[in-house]
Amino acid sequence: MSSKWGLLALFTLVLVSASAIVIDPIDAADPPKDPLPQDLYPYADIILTADAKGNTLMTFKAYGDYVVTKDHPSEWFTHTYSQNTDIILRNLSQAGDYMEIVYDGANVRKLTIFSVDTKESLNSANSVHFTMYSGSIQTLAMLTASNQVKQYIGNSYDSIPTTLRNVTLDMKGGSVNLLNPTTEMLGITNYTVHLDYGLSVNRMYTTGENGKYSSVHIDMNGAAVGYMSNIASRIGHLIYDINSGSIDYFCIGANTEHSYNRNIGDLATSCVTGDVKVHIGSSATIGKCIMGGGILNMPRILRNGALVSEEIVHMVVIDAQNTTVSNDSAFLAERRTSAYHFGNYKIGGNPSASSISDSFSYLKTTMKVYAEDGVWTSFSSCTIPVGGIVSLNTEYIVQTDGYLNISKGATLYNSDNMVISGSLYIGGTLINNSVIQCRSGSEIGGTPEGIGYLADYVHYSSPTSSLNVMSQRNAVVIDQETQYPVESISTILAEDNLTVTITIEGSQRIYGDEFMIALNPVDPPENFDGMYRLDIKGIDRDLLAICTVEVTLPTDHNQCTAVYVFDEAEGQYKMISAAEYESQVFITAGTYNDFYLLNYTSERPIPPQPIVINTDMTWFDYVLIAAIIGVLAVTVYSLVTMKRD
Repeated sequence: MSSKWGLLALFTLVLVSASAIVIDPIDAADPPKDPLPQDLYPYADIILTADAKGNTLMTFKAYGDYVVTKDHPSEWFTHTYSQNTDIILRNLSQAGDYMEIVYDGANVRKLTIFSVDTKESLNSANSVHFTMYSGSIQTLAMLTASNQVKQYIGNSYDSIPTTLRNVTLDMKGGSVNLLNPTTEMLGITNYTVHLDYGLSVNRMYTTGENGKYSSVHIDMNGAAVGYMSNIASRIGHLIYDINSGSIDYFCIGANTEHSYNRNIGDLATSCVTGDVKVHIGSSATIGKCIMGGGILNMPRILRNGALVSEEIVHMVVIDAQNTTVSNDSAFLAERRTSAYHFGNYKIGGNPSASSISDSFSYLKTTMKVYAEDGVWTSFSSCTIPVGGIVSLNTEYIVQTDGYLNISKGATLYNSDNMVISGSLYIGGTLINNSVIQCRSGSEIGGTPEGIGYLADYVHYSSPTSSLNVMSQRNAVVIDQETQYPVESISTILAEDNLTVTITIEGSQRIYGDEFMIALNPVDPPENFDGMYRLDIKGIDRDLLAICTVEVTLPTDHNQCTAVYVFDEAEGQYKMISAAEYESQVFITAGTYNDFYLLNYTSERPIPPQPIVINTDMTWFDYVLIAAIIGVLAVTVYSLVTMKRD
């Protein structure tokens, strides 16, 4: 019996030993290790990541006193900082001519790329490429100056040194509370910022609080930004490509109410001396957009006290069809007596507001912020100077207390909706290829060119099935508070009592929240005595085709008038109506937009034969041709001036 138990014990011991032999190698295996920062980004000079405890780990290549030795054979070195601390990455005197910096997962309170630590490094002209993948930064700055160097920084924008030559920020992810590249009078030649999907920035001071930038390019693809504005830097060329993403408050130039303007050092006097190009794509969402100061509303005095005596002539192109741009230089509250401030703004938040700045003390005198002899003429007005070119392909609004002045020798191309509630002064050339809405109380000085319209504006605040309006102009915009189904639209236009009536029969209705109806006299072809062009917008084309469109044109009651249209299918003119010794003629327009008039007293004349008729030309084609001409003119100007700072 005992031998049986002994054998059983021996068998059990063998099994346990065998199990141990099999299990031991697995227990002894090393767990997989995370790759080191230098393995992930071997091309970088400095890498910022977070360690297992959440501290910030800075991994960097050998430089200065950090050299490869027998005791430290690796070219990589590390420093550890507690999270949410301030870090300056490198003294500029010890930086390489070109540096690659990667930020991935760290959490830093204030990250400054370079400290200008010597007088000589003020003119370093180094270049840097900074890439952020993830993590958070409370304040991101490119440059700061040490106390011993600040005494060598001048007070003239003309003599600002080239501290950095090429700076590129690739912001691919993470969060930044404030992006403020420069706060002192330091210079960056070429500054490019890419803002990609996955990145959020609460406040972005485009060119910092001060400094000089020769060329700035902001390229946005999916990021979320709360507030974006220039402050007091002098800028050469300024380009925005806002392809997608969102900006709550976007100021193209400088928000002149950025701070409370208690003294000259608070003034947001940024100005652009070169060309400005803005593209906002259809996938971008802009909450509120203003022109800002320093582009067409130039300051008379800069933050450093220098007077701006010469007019700055440049080209401004805004291509933003799905965005409304205001002529204002500040973000104003609804009553326009107070302005919003963004000192602590976060995405989706509510900015604080205070009364618009009035005056401040300077050189023992009181200076107005907004006045003819103030820092800016107005917070809601812009002037295109002599020789300036502006191209607008966006809805552009001039508010009731503002004006847009086109100086003699200046040119404005408009190819989208322009809303004038204040004043429009045309001393130079306005080529209008769209609609300029003239709101109640507006003032238009001068006559635009182009194939567009000056249109009165009528607003319906309550729903009605029939819209009946009168306009002193040849065009009118009819706006409904809500999109209410309409049975008929009737308009009386201009002093000639031109009329256009649109009706629809049966159960069908006309839908839309805004309609534009225009009936303009235009130069007729040879052998015709008159011509009118009808344009209707805001009604679906298929729906308009089943509407009845009736037109009344003025005629001379001392003679007879025949009205013709051009039949494209038959290639000839055909008469659709006539009036004999009457003061008006009635037309059922059908699908025709152009009406040709022939006067006679006895026998009705035979209509002239068309010489050259391009049957493919539509009203849109004329707009396109005019737009192409405008773009060509702008392009030629750009090529001539592209080398100008």
